Parts: sequence; C-alpha cells; structure tokens
Amino acid sequence: MARTVSILLLILLSFSVQAQKPEYLDLVKAEAELQDLFNQLYSDTLSESEAVLTRIREIMPVALESDGAMQYPWSSLNRIGVIPSDDGNVRIFTWHVMDDVDNYRYFGYIQVSLKKGKVRLYEMTDNQKEQRNVRKLQQSTEDWYGKLYYKIITRNYKRKTYYTLLGMDFNNTRSTIKTIEVMTIQRNKPLFARELFFVGRDNADRIILEYSSQVASSVRYDPGVEMITFDHLVPFHPIYNGNYEFYGPDGSIDGLEFDTGTWIFREDIDARNLD
Repeated sequence: MARTVSILLLILLSFSVQAQKPEYLDLVKAEAELQDLFNQLYSDTLSESEAVLTRIREIMPVALESDGAMQYPWSSLNRIGVIPSDDGNVRIFTWHVMDDVDNYRYFGYIQVSLKKGKVRLYEMTDNQKEQRNVRKLQQSTEDWYGKLYYKIITRNYKRKTYYTLLGMDFNNTRSTIKTIEVMTIQRNKPLFARELFFVGRDNADRIILEYSSQVASSVRYDPGVEMITFDHLVPFHPIYNGNYEFYGPDGSIDGLEFDTGTWIFREDIDARNLD
C-alpha cells in the first residue's frame, strides 16, 4: 500500500513539475489566446475577419513550432480541425473562412515530429483553384487545394509510411466536395504522393467525390473491414449526368483497400460487414 501511494505521489509530482516548466506555460497561454481568437473568428457578430486572421497567423506558427508543441494536446482548439496520425509523427491543423456563401478560404499547418521532442512546421497555402473533378494534380504545401482535414489513416509498406488524409471542401451553395489524398514525409518534409489510387484501369493522385449540398454523404475509415468506405454517388436523374450538384448516394457503398502500397478501388462493398 505504501509503495502504491509513493508511486502516485511521484506521478503527481512529475505533472506538477511539467506544469511549471516555462515552455509548457507558454503553450497554455498561446492556446488560450488562439481559442479566444477562433471563437471571435466564428462569431456571428464579427464584421471584419482579416484582423483576427492576421493575429492567428502571427501567434499560431510560433506556438506550434516551439519546444513541447508536438506533445502538447491543443485540445481547447475545438473550433478547428486538429488531427494526429496514429504513430504520433504528424499532426495537421486546418480551418476556414467563408468570404461569401460561394467562396471559402482554407488555412492549415502540418507539424512533423523530429528527434529529441523537436518539431518542424509547414504552412499550407490555399491556391483557391477549382477542385471539381481534379484527380491528377501536382499538389504541395505551397500550392495546396484547400480543405478541412478530419482524419489521418496511417499505413506502412516496405519501410515507408503513408498518411492518407480525408478532407472536405464546402465548395459552394450547390455542392460539397470530399477528398482522399496521400501524404508522405521525406527528409522531414511533407509531400503529397502521386498515383497511389487505382480505379478501374487507371492510377489517380487522389479520390474526389462531389455531391449536392442538399444531401449527406459519408467518407470514413472502417476498421471492421480495414477499408476507406464511401457512398456510391449517382445523378438524381440521367439528364444530370456529370453535373455533380445533382448527385447523391444511391444506398450502395464503395471502398478503397490498401494493398502493396496502393489504395485499390472496390465497388459495392457488403454493408453488413461494416461497423
């Protein structure tokens, strides 16, 4: 019993010491200020967002690249996407601003874990290009098709790690876009991989799914079948073929299965096997 109490006291003491470290207190302070700024950014009463955005982009990179930032949870930043990889080596922060109902801007940072608790930070710069039906693309952090990332799926093949990113673009009042992309880390730098999706007879750089903003469509990772699964999208009527703002789910499910370093398209997955 005495030994158990001693262990508990040591654990509590270690937390207390950690909480007193100057860098930890700096992270707490930065997180609180960022939380307040994001609350302002998404407030219905905010009339001008640029000043708030400028302040966020002044504070955030300094905080995210500081000592201990990779281990810090950033759990109070609940107004934006904060998603870690399963191996703890990558974390992505994304958020958006609506300029009007048909125009959105996206912002983001990628944290890459280095040795000895250090971190390298990369800003993602939205190129604001049209995403519709773009499956072949040369994408980088400096030339990024903006979106909100909501899931990282970590896969390994031949001693290489692949981070598959599920993302969403609000697009406009008529349609919503969801994407599936793959990122790797080479020499501590994030790179968007190419031709890692095999659909039919062709390889694609990413999967892009566009559908009517009036319906809901799921794109998620399903651990039960170890696949990325998504609704099969069809036009509401044949006359709308190719006009994706009139597309929606037909009740069937398609998927992607990771096999020898490539995501292979599988049509009409048995929904009874899904979680």
